[in-house]
Amino acid sequence: MFKLMITVSLFLQLVLRVECFTGPSPPVFSGDNCKVDNESGRCVAIKECPHIYEEVRRAGNPMPPLMRRKLQKITCGFESKEPMICCASSGSIQNHNTVGTDDDVEAYTRATLENKNGPVNVDSHPNLGLLPTKCGNIESDRIWGGNRTRLYEMPWMVLLSYDSPRGVKLSCGGSLISEWYVLTAAHCVVFLDRMKLDAVILGEHDVSHDPDCEMSDGIKYCAPPAKHVPVASIVAHPGYTRQSQIDDIALIRLSEPADFTQNSMKPLCLPMTPELQAESLVGHNAVVAGWGVAEDGIQSSVLLSVDLPVLSHSDCMAAYRGALKLKNTQICAGGVKDKDSCAGDSGGPLMYPGRFGKLGVRYIQRGLVSYGPKRCGIGGFPGVYTNVAYYMDWILDNMQS
Repeated sequence: MFKLMITVSLFLQLVLRVECFTGPSPPVFSGDNCKVDNESGRCVAIKECPHIYEEVRRAGNPMPPLMRRKLQKITCGFESKEPMICCASSGSIQNHNTVGTDDDVEAYTRATLENKNGPVNVDSHPNLGLLPTKCGNIESDRIWGGNRTRLYEMPWMVLLSYDSPRGVKLSCGGSLISEWYVLTAAHCVVFLDRMKLDAVILGEHDVSHDPDCEMSDGIKYCAPPAKHVPVASIVAHPGYTRQSQIDDIALIRLSEPADFTQNSMKPLCLPMTPELQAESLVGHNAVVAGWGVAEDGIQSSVLLSVDLPVLSHSDCMAAYRGALKLKNTQICAGGVKDKDSCAGDSGGPLMYPGRFGKLGVRYIQRGLVSYGPKRCGIGGFPGVYTNVAYYMDWILDNMQS
């Protein structure tokens, strides 16, 4: 249900639409009261907050990282296409028509979204220590190209649980990237219509059994029960819209940390180094996993994985005969008949092994499931994945200790 479909009239114009959530609360809207660092203010268009507007004007374009992080911190909502910020009461608020022009707002929008030409080196990022140094363990005897995963094979995989008019719905996946954070797709957490993200399920393998058990050498092994952890907060990339479908990435902060002492809960590595970020996967087979729709059209109860070839942007766009435009911030993979990510897999990781410091070769999350053809597994029609390497600075900017 959540996997977005390609249409011939695919819009690629970027429009800023900021959605800020704290837990299950709705976003703040224009004129509402808000708080930043315990200072009260009002949620207004940036043109109506002179001291912040002047800071943005002086900062120029491209926007410096410190200014970008400040704006991410004080964003509070949206009104039409205009970004809204929490303007502290210590700064005066002016009439909408007295400060700035529509061109100024467009310039701010462009600066906020950035025009990413390549991944940003995060070696010296102050939040780099929030990512675990032990992650992405690869089972040495994994059968590549297999469907059903084994117990503990991919302990970073999570399921998202939603409240809907018909009760609890399990849809979309994600990956544990630290004790506190899950990485997923923006379209899994915003524009949900009548659904609301309620919890993240950790340590799951087969949703039809609890606990999950497996036989090995005549011995029965069982994992601890899966854990439903409420959502503490959500940050979706401000550049994501249903029309553009780019910047399809989001962070979920858990209300309590994952227990990494359990074999069923472990983190996945991210492309933290310049070498990993620069590595091209074109021509290689990457792995995607999830509980999405299987070949029989029924959503799988067991975690599945599949190997998919990574295509160049030119080959991918040629497959859609001009109906698809890709950015550097996206990866194209698949196009093999009956092998694909599908509805329910959204937000799950696209993985490829890489050298991760002293740990040696580990699974690295290179992408996450974003969108694809309406019918899954159609030969010749690959899927589109968000390129995680291009968002390492955004991920770290939005993590907290």
